[in-house]
Amino acid sequence: MESSSHLSQRNFMKAATLGGAALAAAPAWGRVLGANDRINVGLIGVGSRGSDHLDYLLQHRENKPDIEIVALCDVYQKRLNVAARKAPGAKTYVHHQEVLQRSDIDVVFIVTPDHWHAPITLAAMESGKDVYVEKPMTHTVEESKVVAHRAKELKRVVQVGVQALSWKRWHKIHDIIQSGMIGQVVAVQGTYSSNSPRGKRRVMDTAAGPEATGEEHIDWKQWLGPAPQIPFNADRFFHFRKYWDYSGGIATDLHYHIVAPFHVAVANDFPTRVAGMGGLWVYDDGREIPDTFLTAADYPSKYSMTIQSSQVNENGPMMMIRGTKATIHLSDEWEAPPSRKYDYADIFPESPFAEEFVKKYGNDQVRVEGVGGWYEDDIKHVDNFLDCVRSRQQPNCHADLGYKVSVTIDLSVRSYRNGKMYYFDAEHEQVVEKG
Repeated sequence: MESSSHLSQRNFMKAATLGGAALAAAPAWGRVLGANDRINVGLIGVGSRGSDHLDYLLQHRENKPDIEIVALCDVYQKRLNVAARKAPGAKTYVHHQEVLQRSDIDVVFIVTPDHWHAPITLAAMESGKDVYVEKPMTHTVEESKVVAHRAKELKRVVQVGVQALSWKRWHKIHDIIQSGMIGQVVAVQGTYSSNSPRGKRRVMDTAAGPEATGEEHIDWKQWLGPAPQIPFNADRFFHFRKYWDYSGGIATDLHYHIVAPFHVAVANDFPTRVAGMGGLWVYDDGREIPDTFLTAADYPSKYSMTIQSSQVNENGPMMMIRGTKATIHLSDEWEAPPSRKYDYADIFPESPFAEEFVKKYGNDQVRVEGVGGWYEDDIKHVDNFLDCVRSRQQPNCHADLGYKVSVTIDLSVRSYRNGKMYYFDAEHEQVVEKG
């Protein structure tokens, strides 16, 4: 059965309205920043990852005092109190709609569950703000299409939180591929795997909830937003990535981090067809999302992608980019065994081209240093976004890239859930279901 979160266009626009004022009436003010003006920042969502972003913003301000954190927002009062102690000058909010109504805020960071990404992003752009939104850019293909097109129409800067795209690694790999060194790319493969006995679960505060008072209070209705309206469920709130209504599980949480770099390295295309496989092989704690998952996709640039991940085994497929003349062997992008954490790429020729390779490069192996996934700071992605807010250039993970990656990710989830292959018509930007 199709996910209830795969909204119709009408329902999506209704959900988007929940993000802020009605879209048709939303004021698109937006300050024009002078060279010496500070960028006023609002942070929506200050949980685990949101706290990281607050730290990055504070670090940025220490290094370059050109921003001011003026608003913090979260539905859980305890998290809001902790964040407020770090940034005492910021005003606190429970409802992000109030943050978006402030005409003095230039940018917002959206670090909420996936189902809120598109509604808040759209409402923020309509109110004249630039947006840094954590991955995935949106919960569904349909949402991504609207967000990407609207970002272009409104000339807003949108950065999706795939921090590796602001590291040196993938831009270097892109240049190697463009040089013709490995020939035509025919396949790419990778993983983002870990062996987490607790399934990457965050600590649950059993005292918190909508009936609690003081700092334990959670505004559950606000948190649900466009999702199905159900009674409070602590597991869904604290572990939202276990449930389809709020997340795409491994695909949106982990595979997004691998698909996006391959789009940068090879080509930023819509996929032609996508399949998703896997299962709940270990966990039986009521979660809906699989603990082991595979995304497979074909692209019009004539190559295939496979990404296999698990939360119960840390050894996925070796990260490789396979060409007709040579293959690039890379260290794992993220969590991995220690033996697969290194700061270089090895390029080996294919047998028919070995002699040509040695003649051209002087060896039967070329090692490229400085392309590991473990040594550069996430703050680079935040800095890139803030630089682009001033320059009005496209950031490293812009909305069009986020859209095309979301198509692969969301269709892999649909394929897994519905047991079907999904196709995408790039000309009409439509999902095509066959069989």
